[in-house]
Amino acid sequence: MSPSPAGVILQAQVSMRRSAVRRQLQSVASGKTETLSIEVDQVGVDVGAILEEVTRGKEMESAPVQNLVLAFVNSGTADKVVERLTAKNPDHRIRSARVLGALRMYEGVPWLAALLESRDRKVSDAAARALGKIRGAKSAAAIVTAIQRRGINRRLVAELARSAPDLFIESALLEPQRPSVRPALAMAAGLRRRRAAVGPLIALLEHGTRRERVIACRALGWMGAASAAPVIIAALQDPDWKTRMSAAKALGALRAVSARDDLKYLTIDRNTRVRAAARLALNRVKDVHGGA
Repeated sequence: MSPSPAGVILQAQVSMRRSAVRRQLQSVASGKTETLSIEVDQVGVDVGAILEEVTRGKEMESAPVQNLVLAFVNSGTADKVVERLTAKNPDHRIRSARVLGALRMYEGVPWLAALLESRDRKVSDAAARALGKIRGAKSAAAIVTAIQRRGINRRLVAELARSAPDLFIESALLEPQRPSVRPALAMAAGLRRRRAAVGPLIALLEHGTRRERVIACRALGWMGAASAAPVIIAALQDPDWKTRMSAAKALGALRAVSARDDLKYLTIDRNTRVRAAARLALNRVKDVHGGA
């Protein structure tokens, strides 16, 4: 069905408003103007989404982002955005979170941290993404607190990996944590692939709980931590089948030729999924070493 004339006109008006907002934000970002005059509640115009386009790939310290932050603060728009974080309408909260994330506004972390507790998954995810963009110790700590309360969540883990400053995750892995936190930290460490996390992850594999051992194996595999191969090989003898399976997958990811004999033995494991993981790992090792 073709849109009605009124619908076509409305779409055109919305498109024009979006273009006007984009041009104004681009002008501020480039330094051509310091004046900002936009309505954050325009129908059909997601200012946060447009800001994300304008600031994509730019660091917090960059001139375009700083120009935008200054304009939002001086015009009073930043205050309006923060106020909308407590709005009843979830779309308003989501859009405001996007604005704060796109602007990398560190001052917005406490309000975004509160949104992580929202029962609306879209709202909490938007807050997590914003914290991931803002980065820093406070953003990472807010996400860890949310994991303590809610348990492991893929979005929270991904944004923890993105937001945490150097050595934040590595240090946290070595500290006492609630049951749900250390596995999330191990996953985040694997996603970041920082060499400084290899030692803490090896310690977790050797002395952690079953869940922590499983995730530590996978994280070491994701990181390509070849130096961890001997410890992962030892984990092939773990009483827990999930740990044995995880160790086999990690050794396959590492293409660890030194594990061939141990993996061959694991192909007769009593658990079907462990046997399958061992065969797959052996194939990956053979691929690298010419089918030897």
